[in-house]
Amino acid sequence: MLLVLGTFDLARAHLSYTVVSNAAREASRYGAAHVGEANWTTSAAQAGIRLAVGIDGSAISWDRIEATTIDALPYITVSATYRFQSLTPMVGALLGNPITIRVDTSAPAG
Repeated sequence: MLLVLGTFDLARAHLSYTVVSNAAREASRYGAAHVGEANWTTSAAQAGIRLAVGIDGSAISWDRIEATTIDALPYITVSATYRFQSLTPMVGALLGNPITIRVDTSAPAG
C-alpha cells in the first residue's frame, strides 16, 4: 500500500514540475511580448501564476525575470522555484521533504 501511495506522490511531483515549467515558459513568452512596458516583470510573473493550475501559484518563487542577451540576440530569461511537499514518508525520506523544483527558461524578445 505504501508503494502505491509513493507512486501517486511521485506522480504529483512530476505534475508540479510540469506546471511550474509551463508557468515559467508563459512568463517568458509574456515578457518577450511586453518587454519595455511599465512593470513588465510583474505582469510576466502574474501571467505565469495564472497558468499554474493544479498547484498553489502564489507558492512559486520567481527568482529571475530579466532581459538578457544570448549570442547578440535579446532574450527574456525566467527562473522559477517551487517547494513540493510530499505526502508519504517514503518519498520524503528518499528524495527529501520538501523537494525543490527549479526551472530556467528563455524566450526570444520581440
